[in-house]
Amino acid sequence: MKNLIYTTLISLGLLTAAAQAGPPALSSGKASKEYTEETCFKAQEWQFDVFGQYSVGEAFHAGLFHDHAFGGGVGINYFFTRNLGLGVDAAWLDVKEDPRFVRHHTESDSETTTMHNFSGSVIYRFPIDQHCLAPYIYAGGGFHVDGQQWASAHAGAGLEYRIKPEKFGVFIDARWTFLGDREGRDDLNFISTRAGFRFIF
Repeated sequence: MKNLIYTTLISLGLLTAAAQAGPPALSSGKASKEYTEETCFKAQEWQFDVFGQYSVGEAFHAGLFHDHAFGGGVGINYFFTRNLGLGVDAAWLDVKEDPRFVRHHTESDSETTTMHNFSGSVIYRFPIDQHCLAPYIYAGGGFHVDGQQWASAHAGAGLEYRIKPEKFGVFIDARWTFLGDREGRDDLNFISTRAGFRFIF
């Protein structure tokens, strides 16, 4: 009987000591990984983007503008989960008008103008937390104003890198924008690339 009591007391003492000591310490590598997973990409995350943009509009490729367009813009994104989010962006591009779609021009004319671009997207990202990287894909629609208004659909892919988790990162992406059949044509589209800074809130 005494042996049973002693054994029980010793067992209770060991359990109490283990409980007070807390969970076993993690190795520095595992702790670092868990910290990264917790902080690099979070749910309920707001983002503010500032970016430069380059768009390709060869004469018979885009139809909407000639040659190449350069500009920049801003965007706001919100992620409901670590993976799924919505985004809106606005960009302004310096372009040469395509005379085929500017009625007061002759076929040889081409004037520089500012194209206003507004779009909304559904975004799905794939966080790689140990490296603070997140490839993502996105698709949506928008409209473009250049004396006339053009509705569009777009799809693209990109990559984000968090320089400082939860605070600051950089991103680069590319999108294909389809403007549909306009003026009797069905090949109105152009390709854009964006690169910029992303601020996390």
